[in-house]
Amino acid sequence: MILRIEALPIALLMWMLTGVAGATAPVLGEKLEYTLKFRGFVTGFVELDIARLTLDVERELGRVAGTPAYVTNLRLTTEPYGKAEMLYPVRLSYRSWLDASRLQPLIAVKSLKTRKEREEFFWFDRVTGLAYHYQTGDSEASQPLTPPASLQVVTALSNERWSNLWQNQVIEIGDAEALDYISFLHRLRRMPLENGKGIDFSAYNGKELEWFHADVSRERLIRAGWNLPAYRLRLWEVDLESGKRHGEVNLWLSDDERRVLVRFYAERAFGAMEGILETGRPADGHDEGLSEATRSSLDTYLDLY
Repeated sequence: MILRIEALPIALLMWMLTGVAGATAPVLGEKLEYTLKFRGFVTGFVELDIARLTLDVERELGRVAGTPAYVTNLRLTTEPYGKAEMLYPVRLSYRSWLDASRLQPLIAVKSLKTRKEREEFFWFDRVTGLAYHYQTGDSEASQPLTPPASLQVVTALSNERWSNLWQNQVIEIGDAEALDYISFLHRLRRMPLENGKGIDFSAYNGKELEWFHADVSRERLIRAGWNLPAYRLRLWEVDLESGKRHGEVNLWLSDDERRVLVRFYAERAFGAMEGILETGRPADGHDEGLSEATRSSLDTYLDLY
């Protein structure tokens, strides 16, 4: 169960994560903080705050091979929450450079520390249509390749950290967008979302290209002090061969010029994860009580007796 708790926030977050109109581009210097909540058998079907998530855009544009890029960060930590820290401490950092015009990822650095530590590097070579993945650990190659030295300057990683990154995959992405989850989120904030319309996109996770579909609807979000009109996106991964969808995740973005991610939620067999935006949350907002996740779980639990 501990391993499942560790895997849930990491997997769901990284689910979270072409026309340009309507909403704003990434805001330089923006910082958004979220509280992550989990409920499941291990918590007695009661919600437990388990982690803090921060999404930010650095104050200045960077450059990757001469291309202007937004520098974005995702950080997750269980440090503020004693119970989660005792069960399984997590430190996750994901830094991504997004092409300033297309909002496609160019490079990204991922660092994950639990009871083990691992670092990864992603390079999306848009000129050749190839995506490269590097990671720390053992390599099967007799002379493993490290990322191009020119990219080390961009990331500011130390020589030691850079030399420990070994290439373990290169795949052809061709004309596929091959987003990462942060670039997809910023894309949503710029796209002209329409009620009843779908969105299709691809993402590269370091192992393979994944394909996703999202259905868009509009509703009023009332949760944990928030009460505002929102776009709701029901997001699934799609098997291209069978057309089957799986792993539903729900995202709520504010229906205004900022298009901010206010809430995300997903259920799995072993529990449910919810993220709530804390930045700007009304201090006197009314909390409507138990969430849909807790109510659903309690109903299921009580039906067993």
